[in-house]
Amino acid sequence: MRVEILPDAFTEEGYECLVTLILYFTETRHEWVVDIRHIDFVEEYFRRHAPTRAGIWGDLARKSQVSGFWAPDSSRRPGVQVTRESLADDVHDLGSAARLVLENGAGDGAFVLAIAHVLGAGRVVAAKERGWLKFVQGGGSGEVPKVARNEREDFKRTCRVTFLLDSDRMTPGEPSKHEAAVGELRDAGIFGHILCFREIENYVPNRVLAAASVPEPRNVPLTERIAHLKVLSHEQRAHFDMKKGFADRRGQGYEIRPEQQKLYRSVPESARVGLRLGFGDGLMQVLLREAEAGHLKETDFTALGPDVCDELRAILDLVQRIL
Repeated sequence: MRVEILPDAFTEEGYECLVTLILYFTETRHEWVVDIRHIDFVEEYFRRHAPTRAGIWGDLARKSQVSGFWAPDSSRRPGVQVTRESLADDVHDLGSAARLVLENGAGDGAFVLAIAHVLGAGRVVAAKERGWLKFVQGGGSGEVPKVARNEREDFKRTCRVTFLLDSDRMTPGEPSKHEAAVGELRDAGIFGHILCFREIENYVPNRVLAAASVPEPRNVPLTERIAHLKVLSHEQRAHFDMKKGFADRRGQGYEIRPEQQKLYRSVPESARVGLRLGFGDGLMQVLLREAEAGHLKETDFTALGPDVCDELRAILDLVQRIL
């Protein structure tokens, strides 16, 4: 996070906390924002209280200095302003791992890391590797809001919690059943994201499906299944059950749910049959593997819909705001 330490926080009794903050800055865990008008004061404080480190920390302060006039872009403003009264609480909050609450910590976490690799959000990847970002298991969509509230209680002043939810939308434009709960979280200062598509698996590019080890039912090889998937429009693919497909309850044929009849009425019979069993579980691990290997490009996601990469960047921005 971008952190500004106001002059009144530079006290003798706050020295240990200030040193802890400086260590956060030197390891690039957080970014120090120093008002140019305060630079001489900061350097003098270090000369008095840490003479052996004054030169190094003074140089860090000068490299971190900015104009006293903030740019209109709110993203350039400090995320935390540390005062004498808030110093201890801020050190606690900034030293704790940021929390991303997910329905499935392993699978959904792999998705976030994969899109971070592809879209150049290296800070997210590094934060996870260094323990500065924690993926929290939500235990299902209904539990995520409660878990997010519980995680929020670990922070004294600055909420460093966000969340990601499947929309579970069966049709385009349908309100998500999670809207009310997310609104309550927003009112409590906890901001997150509901996916536009039905589930996180709907964002898996075809290139990843081709690399997956998917059980192949007789007469429907993987390549044929992907060919059938390409028949679907962007909206149809966005609300298709990627894991289970169109399987009926008896597992013998296909079934289109009543609320999706209109959405899929243009899909040929051959594609309905070919997609009846979907692509199974474990797609997120394949997605991350392919992303880490450099086999995916932004265009692979753009192929899923014109606004997909904008949404993925919005998810990454949410995570980066709490780092």
